Order: sequence, then structure tokens, then C-alpha cells
Amino acid sequence: MASYVIPENLLGDVVASKDRILSTVKRVAKEIYYGRDYVGELPILLCLREGAIPFHHDLTLELDKLGFAYESAFLKTHHRYAGVEGSGDVNIFPYEGPALDNRLVVIVEDIIDSSETILRVCDFLDRRNVAQRNICTFLFKERPGNIEWRNTGLNGFLHLPEVRHVGLFIEPLFVVGYGLDYNEFGRSGEEVRVLTPQGQAWIDEQIRTH
Repeated sequence: MASYVIPENLLGDVVASKDRILSTVKRVAKEIYYGRDYVGELPILLCLREGAIPFHHDLTLELDKLGFAYESAFLKTHHRYAGVEGSGDVNIFPYEGPALDNRLVVIVEDIIDSSETILRVCDFLDRRNVAQRNICTFLFKERPGNIEWRNTGLNGFLHLPEVRHVGLFIEPLFVVGYGLDYNEFGRSGEEVRVLTPQGQAWIDEQIRTH
């Protein structure tokens, strides 16, 4: 397709402006910098591609400014959607990064929409004998299942680790921009915007006719 940009009139409210994204990333970087989990550790910041690449990039830039030591790693995941709802079908692709055995891993995610992707990633990390796994997400969607997960994370709800670092909490809306996409559309947007039903229909039509 020639362009994956969504027309402005098919986008809804701004959820996170460029300024708010920057201030949020700075705050999360400070949380990690001062976090006691990381004292004396060299954590691996595991970027879940493709969506988390902008957040991981900006977060590591801020950590570099603070003099925080870490290693980066990348894991590509693909969660199939039926419309704007997750299908539960998540694929994991080859890992790129340092050895994971007995390491503290921070999973850097663009959005927690449901637990399906994180469950698969946690299973992947468990098979590689990581010492600890924390979650750092730019957006956390406040849907009922996710609220229960956050409230019980310390007790191992669905064997998930605690959601340790959250940038912004958002309502259960489908959003695009800053790495987030709908069928690859909207990923390059500099702000996080709501995708309207008309926008979803337009993208579906682009896919059908190309």
C-alpha cells in the first residue's frame, strides 16, 4: 500500500499529545532509575516489536541521560485481531538480544489491551529461566479484566508479573499512533489518537481493494 496514514477526519480525540508523551516517558524513566529492583542489576529492556519501538527508543534515550545501565533486546510479537478485538491468536518470533538465563527482564510494551500477548511473552521468558520479569507499558487500557489483573498482580493473577510501570491509563477505546496501529495503519502518528468506527471501515476497505 502506498501510504499507511489515516486521514485526519477519520481520527477522534487526542489521547496523548507529543508533549504528554514526552513528559510521560520522562516520568517512567525516573521510576525505573530510582526503582529498588534495579539496584546492582543490569536489566534487559525487552522491546515488544513492532508497536513498542517508539516507546522503547524514547525510554532508553531518557535512561541514557540519567546514566542508567541496561541492555536492550527485541522480541517480535503479532496478535491477530477480529476488528478491534483481540482474537487470542498471538505469534512469537525469534528473540534478538543477550542471554536471558538468570536475568532481570523489563518487558517494554506499547499497550496492555488484554493479557494475551503478555501471557505468551511470559511463557517464553519462563522457558529461558529469567530471574525476574517486570512489565513497563506506555498505555494500560482500563477494561474490567485488566483492572482485576492490576489489582491482583502481586499475587500472580494468571501467573503474570506485576504491572510495575504504567505511563498512562486510558478508557477502553481503540487507539493508534506512537507505534500503535490498526492493520499497520496509523503506526507512524506522532500523537495517540482514537480510531473512529469510520476510520476502521476505511482501513478495512483499503485492505480489501489493494
